[in-house]
Parts: sequence; structure tokens; C-alpha cells
Amino acid sequence: MRPLERSRVRALALDVPLGLVIGLLALVVAHWQAAPSPADGGPWNGPGPPGPRGPAWADGGIAELAPISYVCVAAVAVGVMLRRIWPRWAFAVAAVAVTVHIAAGGGYGPIVLGPAVLLYTLASGLPPRRWAPWLVLVVPIAVVGRLDLPYFGLLGADLYALLVPLAALLGVPTALGTMVRLRRENARRERDEELRRSAYEERLRIAREVHDVIGHSLSVISMQAGVALHVLGKRPEQVEPSLRAIRQTSKDALEELRGTLAVFRAPDEVRQDPREPLPGLDRIDELVAGVGATGRTVTVRTEGEPAAPPAAVDHAAYRIVQEALTNVVRHAEGAGAAVLIAYRAAEIAVEIADNGPARLGGASEEGNGIAGMRERARAVGGRLTAGPRPEGGFAVRAELPLGER
Repeated sequence: MRPLERSRVRALALDVPLGLVIGLLALVVAHWQAAPSPADGGPWNGPGPPGPRGPAWADGGIAELAPISYVCVAAVAVGVMLRRIWPRWAFAVAAVAVTVHIAAGGGYGPIVLGPAVLLYTLASGLPPRRWAPWLVLVVPIAVVGRLDLPYFGLLGADLYALLVPLAALLGVPTALGTMVRLRRENARRERDEELRRSAYEERLRIAREVHDVIGHSLSVISMQAGVALHVLGKRPEQVEPSLRAIRQTSKDALEELRGTLAVFRAPDEVRQDPREPLPGLDRIDELVAGVGATGRTVTVRTEGEPAAPPAAVDHAAYRIVQEALTNVVRHAEGAGAAVLIAYRAAEIAVEIADNGPARLGGASEEGNGIAGMRERARAVGGRLTAGPRPEGGFAVRAELPLGER
């Protein structure tokens, strides 16, 4: 069964009983209203209180209604049953049926609940511009019973005694329906905004991942290719290690890139072809070895008792170290670097400093690399500072909260 068909079946399962209840209640009250009062000597056994036999309709003398009233009650009940399938037409049919019922002498009563329920349906499901013009069908309901009075009874106080409860009966469901619709629209807007924000953040995350993976790998490959070209004519035996390093770096980069872009594939395909977990600080040695193969000296020092940080913090720390070392390879020719990883009670700090020449400018001239590192630190609730050191070189320091391990 299609989703639309299932929703209609669920709607009918709830609305059909509601329509039957309103129809039966309208018929019972209409018969009771049509029965003459005791003072009229109608179905009662003489004037005054009923005798031992009770009212006449209890003996089978049920007050008769005009045939058209039965048709009108049935039309209102069917309109309520179909209120969520054809709401506007159901309201029009019910309003006309109530007007005809009152004109035929059926009087006001529970039958007016039909248009009230349908007004709630219109206000909760449609914007006002699509249903407000249909409210003109409510006017005949208020005046049809007073057509035989002078000036339609506008000068009588009983008219306003009728209009007040009628307006409340029809206005309250309309106001409630409008509130429900506005709340539903606000929830939908918030949900759409959240989806757009999530999609934007996911694009930023993927852009950072691709930038870090490709940027670092290409820097190492470029450096290794330069070494190979430099020693090609002088020491050919040293070309092979550089080519092997290029091959391994490109292979690792492709594997990480596939894992990063796997988010664009179908979920079933991702489950059938799982990728390795995102890299963390446990792979710092591989990172340092790749940079060291370019002829740079990189040292790693650890302070405190190593702990297992949350996956997001672990990955952010790795990418910050990776991007900082990439910047050393790109911008500090011939410089070495020192990496410090400090484990503390509530946070983990990573610091990468090179011993290159002093640089002019500072964080105000930061490029995409430093901006990406700053975003990574902020995404996990941390902070990052980057700038030239007074004694020369450049330093990047990130403090990332450990949070719940």
C-alpha cells in the first residue's frame, strides 16, 4: 500500500467513528427538540409532569422529522468522515446541510458540531487564504431560522444570545486549528534549518578532510620528487627510496580520501565496504616518518599519562598536527619541527613548532590551513593559537577538551 493510501486509511479509521457519533447525537437531539412540550399536551400524557407511562416517544411515539433533515444529518456525518481528504468541500457540504436542516425546522443542536470540527481541520491544515473565503457559508446558519421575523430579528436581543455561543462554537476550533498549524510550521522550519545547518557543517568537514589529506600528501610527494630529481644524476641509488615514499604516500592518501568521500555513497554500500576508522594520535609516528623521509627532522615528545580521548578529539588533534607539519614542509625550507603532546586531567594539548627563520606578520595573515585547524579545534570545544615565535620559526598550539572518555 502506498504511503498516501495508508495515511487516508488511518484518517478514515479515526474520522468515520467521529462522524457517526456527531450524526447520531444530532438525530437524537433533533427528535427531542421536535417533540412538543408537556404544556402543549403533545407526546406527554396531559399537561404537567409526565404520568406513570412517561413520555409518548418512550412508547414508540417518536417525534417525526422532515425527510430532508435525515439527509442533512447524513451529509454532515459524511463531511466529518472525509474532513482530511477533501476538507474544503466537506466543510461546504456540511455548512449547506446545517442551513437546510435548520430551515426545515430541525433547530440548532449538535449538528453544528460538524462545521465546527471541519473549521478546525481547515485552520490546522491550510493557510487562511485557502479557506477564509469559505467562511461566508457560516452566515446562513445564523440567520436562516429568523427569516420570518421583521428585519430578520436583528432588533431582538435573542438574536445576540444565539450569536454569542454560535460564534464561540465556531471560533474556538478555528483559533485552535490556527495555533496547531503555526506550531507545526515552526517545527518544520526549525527542522529544515537544522538539516541545512547539518548539511553545511558536513560539507565543511569534508572540505577540511580533503584539504588536509591532499595538502599534506602532495607536499610530501612534491618534496620527495624534488629529492629524487636532485640525486638522480649524482646518487642514483637514493632515487628508489624517494619513489617508494611517493608511492606509499599516494596510496595512503587515496585510501583516506576514499574513506572521507564514502559519506556520499548509499548507506547499504558503506556497510558492505567498511573503511578504517579515522586516524588519530596513535598514527603520529607514521605521519612523522612521512615528513622525515623528505629530509626534515621531526621530534615527538609526550607529557603526562597517555589517555584515550574521544574519537572526535583524537582525530582533530591528528589533523592539526598533520596540517602544521604540512605548513612546515611548504613554508619553512630546511627547517625541522618539534611536536609536543601533553595529556592533562581535562584536556589534551598539542604544540607544533619549527626552527625556521623569523616570519613577519602573524595570525592576521593566516591562510586556509590555519583557519581549518582553528575550525577543527572549535568544533570539539577547544581553542587554537598560531603565530611566529620571538626566537624564530612558527608555532601552533591547540588545547582540546577530553570530555567524556
